[in-house]
Amino acid sequence: MSDDKDAKKRITQMINFILQEAREKADEIRMKADEEFQIEKGRILNPERLKLNQEFDRKFKDLEIKQKIERSTQVNKARLQVLEKRGELMKQVENDGYKRLSSLKSDTNKYKEMLKNLMIQGFIRIDEETVVVRVVKEDLELAQSIFDDAVSEYKKIWKSSVGASDPINASLDKSRFLPASVIGGVSVYARNDKICLDNTLQARLGVCQQALMPILRGRLFGVVAHQGIIYEDEEHDKHKE
Repeated sequence: MSDDKDAKKRITQMINFILQEAREKADEIRMKADEEFQIEKGRILNPERLKLNQEFDRKFKDLEIKQKIERSTQVNKARLQVLEKRGELMKQVENDGYKRLSSLKSDTNKYKEMLKNLMIQGFIRIDEETVVVRVVKEDLELAQSIFDDAVSEYKKIWKSSVGASDPINASLDKSRFLPASVIGGVSVYARNDKICLDNTLQARLGVCQQALMPILRGRLFGVVAHQGIIYEDEEHDKHKE
């Protein structure tokens, strides 16, 4: 009986040992298989993952570029709309100024003095010996009344500045007139109309608009700080500061 018990005990121990060895071997095989699986999985998936990352980066960059282009397009479109609107407003200012030119002729005495000064300035600036003055048809009578005075004053100015008389031969054209669109003022011609000094009200308005355009933009739109002219309200603000 004792021998049978010992034999059974040894058999049980052997079985347990074998089972333990089998479990350890199975665990070792399982761990090695898992390790090899992970390595193989990485070998297969990593290139694909890299490709996916590269594709994602490319698409992301394409999206960024597209958004920048769209943003730039919208900014440029908005800028053009602003510039177009500014242009319309500036054109409106020009048109309003042109419409108000005729008001300069409402006071006959002031306009007569202006017409004479425009003639004198025209004589000085054209600097020719023989000149012809033209006006709009409705100003002919007024121009005739001050023409001789304008020539006389021009000669005085010339002599006092140069010290010699100017043998100017000036005439007022009574058959050919300036277009009504110039509103008023004079044009002085020389050398068979090859030279023209445009001193009409429309031309003078154009000169003023060109000179004041940066200041107008600054005061209307705040585009740039205007220079050269200080307005009364600005002078008042400076004193307050």
